[in-house]
Amino acid sequence: MKLLCLVVSLLALGACSSNQKTTSAAVGSVPLCAPGGQFGDVVVAPLTRWRSDQKEKEARAAIAQGAIGEAFKAMPCASSVKVLSIAADGDVSAKLAQAKTEGAETALIVRVDELGPIAIMSFPALWSTWSDVKFELEAIDLASGQTTHRIEQHHKTGGAFQIRGVGPLKDEMEKALREVITGPVAG
Repeated sequence: MKLLCLVVSLLALGACSSNQKTTSAAVGSVPLCAPGGQFGDVVVAPLTRWRSDQKEKEARAAIAQGAIGEAFKAMPCASSVKVLSIAADGDVSAKLAQAKTEGAETALIVRVDELGPIAIMSFPALWSTWSDVKFELEAIDLASGQTTHRIEQHHKTGGAFQIRGVGPLKDEMEKALREVITGPVAG
């Protein structure tokens, strides 16, 4: 009977999932494509800014590249969008030069800080896992060199007794990016 109570309790708690989202704009407003916002031809430069103990950096960079490519396919406040290959954060000046060479009016720097599942274990028999997506988006007017927007987004999904791996990360990052670009996304 005690085992049955434990199993029922675990299943009931397993439905406990939450979303936590923090968005802040140090410069400009959110969303990026607010009414009246127009960026012309845009080049998106994805960069990684991983912590020193980040695991599977290449796999996470590939997930980020895919999410960024999908999220920026339809940017309503841009005439055209080209997404460059993802690189380490130290390559920002090279990416800005490449954006200018491509004829862009605006460069969007997307610095990915965190992209991964987080597992928390405690005893007796409690665990939580979270998908953690954290990035900064910076819009730079290439003619003036001025930063017009700097938006930070931190999105966590999961909870107690949740099992989350790398599978949902691409969709979750894409959704977080779309929220910064156009505003709240359903679903």
